[in-house]
Amino acid sequence: MADLSDIEIGAPGPVVPPISSAVKSCRRLDEQGYDGMWFVDHFMGFIPEAIWTPDVTPLAERFSSPHVFLEPYAMMAASATLTEHIKIGTSVTDAIRRHPVLIAQSFMTLHHLSGGRIILGIGSGERENTEPYDIPYSQRFSRTHECLEIIRLMWESKGPVNFNGRFWKLRNAVLALKPAKGENPPPIWIAAHGPRMLKTAAEFGDGWLPIALSPREYATGYSAIQKERHRLSRDHLAFIGGLWAWVILDPEHEECHRIMNSPLGRFYALMLPPERWQRLHFTHPLGGMNILTDFVPTRYGREEILRAIEQVPPEITHEFYVHGNTDDILKTMLEYKRAGLKHIILGNMTSTFDPEKTRSSYGLMKDILDFVKGSR
Repeated sequence: MADLSDIEIGAPGPVVPPISSAVKSCRRLDEQGYDGMWFVDHFMGFIPEAIWTPDVTPLAERFSSPHVFLEPYAMMAASATLTEHIKIGTSVTDAIRRHPVLIAQSFMTLHHLSGGRIILGIGSGERENTEPYDIPYSQRFSRTHECLEIIRLMWESKGPVNFNGRFWKLRNAVLALKPAKGENPPPIWIAAHGPRMLKTAAEFGDGWLPIALSPREYATGYSAIQKERHRLSRDHLAFIGGLWAWVILDPEHEECHRIMNSPLGRFYALMLPPERWQRLHFTHPLGGMNILTDFVPTRYGREEILRAIEQVPPEITHEFYVHGNTDDILKTMLEYKRAGLKHIILGNMTSTFDPEKTRSSYGLMKDILDFVKGSR
């Protein structure tokens, strides 16, 4: 196996009650040596209530709803005091539901709490977390760009700030909270997939944090960011290529195929954008919308979702999930490394789809972590 010593491995942070279990998870991730712990920022989950039944969703046996989420900034603050080494970030917060100066203040506070281990992961938002709550979802790319302008301005300014933006206006505004002496502000990693957000990542980002891209797509996106950073004369600054990957693990490769083609495994694969379905010569059963950002689960009934699940072929699940045994995952990580990756978040979905695989799949996760750490 080629050298993976410079790859960092992250894991999802705990975002559901009870707090006692969340606390244990935070400490365990830090003690096991994970490089990052990443908290999703949601009001609503991806799974519709309509299929929150044990026959489709095994988790329905343990939790009453798919939409129970602890507030991530509070959880990050708690995690900062519970851990010593692990980096802590959002994957991702957005520029729609909070004022940019509040985001700037919150993450600078977290930066101090954690001793400089905080990462601001930010994107342009999702329809499920905005429209149902009477929060405008339109012009989200422009809003994200302006939000990042303000965050950088507030972190870097030494006095009152005036800003005459399209969405926010500042008049003699101050944010005197700065990093500890000699430290930099929290790094900003930007979730970007399309051309406009890739340019935003190049302009404002210290890192890139997309989700569920193939190695080839990752290489294309990373190259686009680097070209734009060169044009902006920012290519001398440090930049980290990150990725959130949905992972299915088992000692037997074919067993991974069985797990990811379960009803819930096929449902999650609906996140694969319609254009990638088309490249594989299939039509997305929910139409041409961007499922990652525009799907609102409470708008769909059980029969409609079950019909969509039935139309997800094995070729789509195979494309969507990073899957296999330890060697398979390490080989895929090497492909991503060659494409520019430096930090991969391994979102283990194995036990979500088959609870009997909990112990074995997390054992394989630990094997992967130990292998990469052992090569450093």
